[in-house]
Amino acid sequence: MIVWKTQNDLPREVRAEAIVLLNQQLADALDLHLPAKQAHWNVRGPSFIALHELFDEVEEELEGHADDIAERAVALGGTAFGTARTTAKRSRLAEYPLEISAGKEHVAALSAALATFAR
Repeated sequence: MIVWKTQNDLPREVRAEAIVLLNQQLADALDLHLPAKQAHWNVRGPSFIALHELFDEVEEELEGHADDIAERAVALGGTAFGTARTTAKRSRLAEYPLEISAGKEHVAALSAALATFAR
């Protein structure tokens, strides 16, 4: 891994380790971002509008969080790996179930993914 020279006074080895960890979190954050949008687009049922809006808020928060992670990796002298293919290879999250539509099912699936991400 290339660690570019920066004005940051952390030792190069510490920065390199942090960049690896940040890129792992970036992959997971980006992989969680689209399932939140998947839930937003596909939720059905009596709580549709409330969940539709909630899932959109979750997606927007994740997008901002991913941006912060990526920018921190670059500030430490690294490269942020945020392509769809890199994300798919590196993510630790389970595949989001595409066959669900009920609000409770999306809440359960997205909650499980968020819990994995938080760990």
